Amino acid sequence: MKLTYRGIGYDYEPPTIDMMESEFGGKYRGNAWTVRYPRHVPVPQPVATLKYRGVPYQTGQDLGSRTPVTASVPAAAIALSMENPHEEMLAEVAKAHRESICRSLERRLEAAKARGDRHLVQMLEQESQQLTCSIG
Repeated sequence: MKLTYRGIGYDYEPPTIDMMESEFGGKYRGNAWTVRYPRHVPVPQPVATLKYRGVPYQTGQDLGSRTPVTASVPAAAIALSMENPHEEMLAEVAKAHRESICRSLERRLEAAKARGDRHLVQMLEQESQQLTCSIG
């Protein structure tokens, strides 16, 4: 197909899409119809090993190696998780939440010290002691 854009001519060949007809269809006003859809061509997604809030995960599918990304877990934790997985999950979530709060508190304390706000530093140190965060 010959097209022109801003006075410059070029040839355009629209991509051909392999269409499939499904078993769904019917008649409308005397004409038969069927649902057509493009044939799915799988496109592999890129593989990346990432970490979100301290939890490792992997995007895409690594077809070469089938080893999952796992964190090292002590045997006692595995035995505990077999007994009551719900309590184990709640304990992990609580621990991660406390660590997140402590990291946030540490950042806020550093910013207050950088600004020279002694009153805020004192309040944040008290909060750190209440939460038993190990901020030095």
